[in-house]
Amino acid sequence: MLFEAVKVIVRCRPLNDREKILNCKDVVRIIPYRGQCSISNPSKVEDPPKNFFFDGAFDSNATSEQIYADIAYPLVEGVTEGYNGTIFAYGQTGSGKTFTMQGVANDPPNKGIIPRSFEHIFETIAATSDVKYLVHASFLEIYNEELRDLLGKDSKARCELKEHPEKGVFVAGLSMHKVKCVEDCEIIMEQGWKNRHVGTTLMNTDSSRSHSIFTIYLEMICTNEATGIEHLRAAKLNLVDLAGSERQSKSGATGDRFKEATKINLSLSALGNVISALVDANTRHVPYRDSKLTRLLQNSLGGNTKTLMIACLSSADNNYDETLSTLRYANRAKNIKNKPVINEDPKDALIRQYQEEIFRLKAMLNGKIESIEPTRSSIIETEEFIQERQKIEKDYEWRLRKKEAQYREEVANREKLEEEIANLKHRLNRKLKRLEEKYRMRSLSTKLYPGYILIFTMKEEDINDFDGGVRDGSTEGMSVHLNNSKPQDNYNPSKEELLQRLHLLEADMVGGEAANNAEVRERRSRRRRHAEERLRLLVEANASLNESTDDNGIMLGIYESIQDELRHKSKLLNREKQKTNSLETEIGDLQREFEVDRQDYLESIRRQNQHISLLQAILDKVQPCIRKDCNYSNLDKIKKQARYDEETNEWILPSLTIESIVLPLSINLDNRSVSLGQNHPDTRDFNADEEEEARLYAKLSSRSQNHTKYFKNNRLEKLLLGSGI
Repeated sequence: MLFEAVKVIVRCRPLNDREKILNCKDVVRIIPYRGQCSISNPSKVEDPPKNFFFDGAFDSNATSEQIYADIAYPLVEGVTEGYNGTIFAYGQTGSGKTFTMQGVANDPPNKGIIPRSFEHIFETIAATSDVKYLVHASFLEIYNEELRDLLGKDSKARCELKEHPEKGVFVAGLSMHKVKCVEDCEIIMEQGWKNRHVGTTLMNTDSSRSHSIFTIYLEMICTNEATGIEHLRAAKLNLVDLAGSERQSKSGATGDRFKEATKINLSLSALGNVISALVDANTRHVPYRDSKLTRLLQNSLGGNTKTLMIACLSSADNNYDETLSTLRYANRAKNIKNKPVINEDPKDALIRQYQEEIFRLKAMLNGKIESIEPTRSSIIETEEFIQERQKIEKDYEWRLRKKEAQYREEVANREKLEEEIANLKHRLNRKLKRLEEKYRMRSLSTKLYPGYILIFTMKEEDINDFDGGVRDGSTEGMSVHLNNSKPQDNYNPSKEELLQRLHLLEADMVGGEAANNAEVRERRSRRRRHAEERLRLLVEANASLNESTDDNGIMLGIYESIQDELRHKSKLLNREKQKTNSLETEIGDLQREFEVDRQDYLESIRRQNQHISLLQAILDKVQPCIRKDCNYSNLDKIKKQARYDEETNEWILPSLTIESIVLPLSINLDNRSVSLGQNHPDTRDFNADEEEEARLYAKLSSRSQNHTKYFKNNRLEKLLLGSGI
């Protein structure tokens, strides 16, 4: 298996209005033909600039069109051949990541990587004559370490991250939408961007507050003309727009913005740790599980994927530390080795089911098959399916009873009511048939993409199943009609119905629409030659640079005079001194960068400790107010019962319970035989109780009289009585 290094390019944006007001200076120098990026320390002008070499370097004058043609085109072309691909933008906040990936819709040269990928994929599909494609798309975001489906019914609902033994890591319940052209992709892309979290900070007015991943899934089938054997391939393209790292002191983030920045920095720090572990030969464990971002990108970093990293830079001197940190990460990432292979003959490919159904429909049209056999067994009757079917049947029964009541009341309209009852039964059968169709496709999609939900188009008339009835509300209608079954007997469709189903299936599989278009073929050939020529020039430039730095003079050791030897060796000595000074500067920069990161981590820890102290103080005040018969009144016991879930990174606490003690009813003291926990009838003598109550009142009254006499001066009373007064 051949290894392929991760491709890394850098793109430097110009100074923005805020940086111009602050009189910032450019500290980044780009040499495009060499793929070289140099950065100078603004506080140490005498130090030589630090040089980094990548697979491509683009300055502020470069357009997104040029970047795609030079670097991204070969990767996306590989996806159409069956390779997995990933393109992700990395950098600090406000460095131009979203501009690079999303671009400007009304400015064709600066259209982003994502929409250009749509055009490239569907142009390749249209120009390929002997291959049929099935294309789906999904769009998700990672917001505060929570996965959300940007194309789902509820874009704020949380999704769970799962792992399949064969398919790997996936997002459970993520909706996948069928797309047949560039316009379909642009529609769902715009919908996803509207649902994505953005915010305003001091460094960026439209700052992305989440990581987003747009994924295109391709399935392709081609027939070998010589052998007649069909070959299946599957591939996917991940287009990742990462949120930018930021320092609170610069961005001025507070409240929710600060919480978002903390989560973003933690996930990017985990990504940096994964990159460092992959390039370190002595590291055996790669910490993919430290964040959801690294788990989703696990196959893109060190796995079966062609990967391109676009490092976005700011040229301003006040962002020197962040720009240098980005360059270090990018320089490290180019040493990651992936193992991309073509994904051939995937199990249970959806496109294979399409092909089988098309062949079966054509055989029926030719008269080779008389009817469609019922395929009820192909449905996985899950609990959700059974519940929906019972719901439909209950709704039918309720409507049927209502019609029967009307039938009894309105005998005069007997024929009309009988017709309505017959229509109701017909609609029930249609509803059940579509429900089975829906869950058959869902079970099929579960085999192909575990945990995902395939979303198809649905006609408006199919949504309203009953007149005035409850709307299903689901967007998971079917337009493909695979193995359309009937719960009763064999189904004998008409020729028109067969042709309609055949056209629907063939329309979903795209490919070869522009196979005979010479202009399209020439454009594709020209782009391929441009990418190859650009790669050749870059290799030659780097080779000439390496030759100029070789020490061939020392190897030969032949000089015409002592002065020539002295001059040459002095030149070599100065070069080595420069290298030594550069390394010493590099060590100092690393120590300073480490100290800055350390201070940031300590500040984050201090803030988190303050927040924990606040919650603990609130808990100490609230805890005495909890009922004693509640299990949460004993916090030590709750801590012992709580457990941590590694999959969701959450604590699972015991359920809230109230422990009530049932006491026996009060009974007469003379009845000594009554035991606890037994229920006995009340046999008290109410007259005796009244007498006992009267005695108690009398006793209390005498005690109150004694209480008034207790403090009386008896000696004075005796003296007065003795004197006869």
